[in-house]
Amino acid sequence: MSVPTLETRWLMKLDISFDAPAVATPNRVVINVTDGRAEGPRFSADVIAPSGDWVRLQDDGNWKIDARLALRTDDGESIFCYYSGVVVMDDGLNARFGAGEAISGTETYLRSAPNFETGSEKYAWLNDIVCVGRASTFGAGKLVYDIFEIL
Repeated sequence: MSVPTLETRWLMKLDISFDAPAVATPNRVVINVTDGRAEGPRFSADVIAPSGDWVRLQDDGNWKIDARLALRTDDGESIFCYYSGVVVMDDGLNARFGAGEAISGTETYLRSAPNFETGSEKYAWLNDIVCVGRASTFGAGKLVYDIFEIL
């Protein structure tokens, strides 16, 4: 029996900066995204306010991501990006993150499932694609993702 493969196409690099997390409850933090940039072959955009991540901290130390980003393309169009995901963290990684240290994407499992919404005719194709994101850097006020479209 042959195993089917999943084809992807690189969509963009998403590089965002964020403030220190604000503790809302013992298991919920809110992270304000201050700015960022999405760069890819089909569009490029700035991350603008308001944008942020509402993280649920699980009992095992892992994080559940609930992020929303406002994007403004270089040609002035508006795109809304929202995604859920997971960050696999242990006590050591959580301590390093809390100390402001950058964590490599090879040290943890940080994956997301970005979705896009736009009223722009030019970028309407974003409304109908499925994507996955994989972090390459996380912490020290930065998050860098590679976002892939599933074909």
